[in-house]
Amino acid sequence: MADDPPPDISQCVTYDELVASMSHLHAESEAVTARMTALYESQTGPLSFSLQRLDILGASLSTPQQTARSLTKMISDASFVASRISQKVRQLDKEQSRVQQALDYAVKTQELKSCIIGIYDATQVRDWEAVAQHIHRASKLPPELVKGRFAEVMVPTEENPESPAIALQNATESFGALFLKEFEAAAKAKDVEKITRFFKLFPLIGKEKEGLDVYAKFVCTIIASQSRELMSSEIEGPLFFGMALSRLFENIATIVDQHSPIVERYYGRGKMQRVIERIQLEADTQGGIIVDTYFDDRNINRRLSDIKSYAFSFLVQSFGMGMNMGMRSMSPAVGTDAGINVQDIDTLLNECAVMIGRWSLYCKFLAIKWWAQEPKAEREKPNSEKKSATALKIPPILPDSKLYLKMNTRVASVFESMATFFFRRSVEKAFQLDEAPNLKRLAPEPSPSSPLITSAIDDVMYVLNAVLERTVSTGHAHLIKNVIGNVRRVLESDLVGMIQRKMRDETYPKAAGTSSGNGPPPPPPEDKVNGFLVLLNNLDVATEYIERIIATVVASCGDGEVVSVFPFGDEHAQVTSALKGLSSSFDSRVKELLHDGIQVIFVQVVKPRLRPLLSESFKEATYMPHGSGSTDDPDDSLSQQQADLVRLRFAYGWDALMHPSRKILTEKNYSRLLSVTSEHVSSLLEKRVWAMTGRVNELGAIQLERDVAGIISHVSQGKWYFLRERFIRVAQLVMVLGLDEQELEAGGIEWVLTEEERKRAAAIRVDEM
Repeated sequence: MADDPPPDISQCVTYDELVASMSHLHAESEAVTARMTALYESQTGPLSFSLQRLDILGASLSTPQQTARSLTKMISDASFVASRISQKVRQLDKEQSRVQQALDYAVKTQELKSCIIGIYDATQVRDWEAVAQHIHRASKLPPELVKGRFAEVMVPTEENPESPAIALQNATESFGALFLKEFEAAAKAKDVEKITRFFKLFPLIGKEKEGLDVYAKFVCTIIASQSRELMSSEIEGPLFFGMALSRLFENIATIVDQHSPIVERYYGRGKMQRVIERIQLEADTQGGIIVDTYFDDRNINRRLSDIKSYAFSFLVQSFGMGMNMGMRSMSPAVGTDAGINVQDIDTLLNECAVMIGRWSLYCKFLAIKWWAQEPKAEREKPNSEKKSATALKIPPILPDSKLYLKMNTRVASVFESMATFFFRRSVEKAFQLDEAPNLKRLAPEPSPSSPLITSAIDDVMYVLNAVLERTVSTGHAHLIKNVIGNVRRVLESDLVGMIQRKMRDETYPKAAGTSSGNGPPPPPPEDKVNGFLVLLNNLDVATEYIERIIATVVASCGDGEVVSVFPFGDEHAQVTSALKGLSSSFDSRVKELLHDGIQVIFVQVVKPRLRPLLSESFKEATYMPHGSGSTDDPDDSLSQQQADLVRLRFAYGWDALMHPSRKILTEKNYSRLLSVTSEHVSSLLEKRVWAMTGRVNELGAIQLERDVAGIISHVSQGKWYFLRERFIRVAQLVMVLGLDEQELEAGGIEWVLTEEERKRAAAIRVDEM
């Protein structure tokens, strides 16, 4: 324990501990001093050398130090001199600026005085252009100068003692009134040269608004006089009001096109908008007169009342259960339109379509001209023809326009009501005059270009095309969507409804009686079946015709650019969507009815004869032949002669069953019927093969596969090859009969039969020992 260090001096409590602690500290101090002495002695040489080098370097820096001090003194003196020079230069610049300001003020005051004197001198010689130029020059001077005390002292003369501000104000007002008076006189005299002369003077004297207003009044007078001249003439022709509105809009377009450069040249860009606003007010007045006269002269309100009260008696009565729609005499509307002449409605629709179409073009023209006056339009002009339709907006002056309200509500409503009535009445009349096709001499296959349909389909599709083309020609997106919706309802309720009820009540192919014994029931009357098939064609052909019509009309709508029929917002997309929606909706509605109709033909006409047909085809057919298969065997030779008997019998019966429908049905409808029938034939064949257990040997399996393949080949011959897919199960079933166990397990075949079904099929064949 003697080697333990003494306690810390701060913790000593006795004298001995304190002495021991002090002794320990002295020992450590001496040890540290010894180490420091040794370290110093070891570094004495290098330190002395470094100190000597520092002394040498310090001596060499004395010269640069003296040089730096000299430079500092020189720079300080130069800086002081430069500061004094700079201060004097700034003072001179300030004095020069004040002198220049005074000089400019004096020059501008002299300019002001010159302008006022020039106004007085030019007035004496009636040089109005010079007067306007002097006023314009004076207006460019600062207002504080014109109203300043210096100008009030220096400018007035004996001839013009008024202060310059008052003199200029009086000159502006007096010459503004004078130019206005001269412009109106020139306009009254139709002196184009003087009109232009005074029109360009208004902006020079600060009377831009007055100049634009009087100019707008002048062009509105031209528009009004031309419109009154046209409307004062005798109203004749079926398109008189359409042409009158067209002429009004053409006159406005011509004026805007011709006068825009003049206004822009003398008044600046964007000023034509004020003129267009006034022109639109005149268009509201003159267009409103034309529309009101149209309603009165054409008795539109009375015709609308007649349309609303028309009962569509034939359609309503035809929808009654059990009515014979082939009897035209049952409808009181045959040969009459209950006081409504459909041709007159057609004529009014043409005129109304022209009016709305010209209005749509006018709105497009006005929008292009209006937005062309915007400041950014100049930069966008090179790409204006490529911009999307969303770039063109309705100008703000149109929604508040009275003519806008009349055309978009009153006239558009008339067109919608008349177009809907015209189409529905045409559908009604088409069925009143409906005639069935001649089915006495039929080709083996109907011509795709001349399908066997009733006359009503051709008539309705012709009218549909005319109605859609006429409606789209209006360029009125909201109206077009409404009419398309109404047309769709008429097609789906009236056209399809009439065909559906004729199929149900007039031509439904019911069996003529009950079956005797085990044979099939007697077939339905031929005229019923043929009539039903023709009605199925009506539906199929109507769908195809509508698709073609819609594609043509959509193509006529343009591509959605500004130059298209529908340039505003997403109108183009809305219209094309509505048109395509009409086609898709009708197609969906008809597909359901076609599916049900094909099922009726299959169940009532085809299906009852398929089982007897197969029974007759396989009559006396045996699949347990004996022999080696050599052609020298007489019995075997007879078997070869009868090898195709099943196929021939089936082909004869199949053609007799299906060809009457093939001669009438369209290709799509016949394909639908074949698809349903082939599935049932496949099912019957499969059941027949399953029933042959124990009655087929190895040679018989080959013959059975050949017979089934012959039936499949006959059903799916030519363009109906795709029907082979319906027979995959039965084809694999008879194929299994001809395979031995090793071939059956070899693989490489995509089976639709399950493994259990394949084993069961293999058990059908009887292998002879």
